[in-house]
Amino acid sequence: MVVDVVQTSYFDRMKRGFLIAWILLVGLNLHAADKPVLKVYIAAKDPATGRHEADFPKIPKVGYINDKPDLTISQLEGVKYGLQPGYPRPGGGFTPPSEDRRSLDLQLTEKDAEVLRQLTYANVGARLLLMLDDQPLMAPNITTPMAGQSLYIHFVPTELKPEELKAKLDMLVQRPKETQPSAKPGPKT
Repeated sequence: MVVDVVQTSYFDRMKRGFLIAWILLVGLNLHAADKPVLKVYIAAKDPATGRHEADFPKIPKVGYINDKPDLTISQLEGVKYGLQPGYPRPGGGFTPPSEDRRSLDLQLTEKDAEVLRQLTYANVGARLLLMLDDQPLMAPNITTPMAGQSLYIHFVPTELKPEELKAKLDMLVQRPKETQPSAKPGPKT
């Protein structure tokens, strides 16, 4: 009789353990499916209420950024590697441009491109900090307002693993849904 009590207790603990493991696995899968987010900040030179210092090992002393992003980008129209220029050929002419896996070309939506254009227009001379979630990607000086829908990231540091970075950014690209036939086929006769 004592043996049955011990076995029941053991199996109850096993069931409880499997239930906890399943809950953790579901939680991890849901978190892994979270889409990344691009965050754009305009960095100010002086501290102020609602701002904190942006200072990263690879991009030091960016400036003071708002606690919340100035623009959040959760959808892109496309992501591709940049192009490096062609090189002169000994007999004349140039080789065709080739893919540059250390740079990325992000195609913004029209709406996000317009907001970014307005931000850069109003903040010429400041720095723009671009982050993927909490990872800084670049912080160039704004010399002119942005034009068009392309945002080009030059020389992605190898420690950021450009292939993995591109894969994360590809998650933001809205893929067209498969088209469904507009009419249902009639019954066979």
